[in-house]
Amino acid sequence: MRAVLTWMLAVLSNQIGQAPVAGFDARVALTLTGPGGGTWWIDEAGVLAPSNGPVAAHVTAPALTFPDWGTQRSSWRDHDVTVTGDTELATRLLDVVNVI
Repeated sequence: MRAVLTWMLAVLSNQIGQAPVAGFDARVALTLTGPGGGTWWIDEAGVLAPSNGPVAAHVTAPALTFPDWGTQRSSWRDHDVTVTGDTELATRLLDVVNVI
């Protein structure tokens, strides 16, 4: 699962870097729990290595569900995805996540 997540987050980073998300102007932390999980910081430049910097929102979800909603085979809203902090900012990001 770690290899799948590493690949998907690398693709996501490239997508965000090449096609910035409108109104996405602050850092969001993404924590995927369970096998292969971890925490990644995402900003307008893409996916960053973990850091201790401030985040505007925090998204938490089971790692095993990310391949499904991260490829838009289903909506992130249909999974156990929790958003805290700036929910509008996080929703803006989550709505465009489509790793293909």
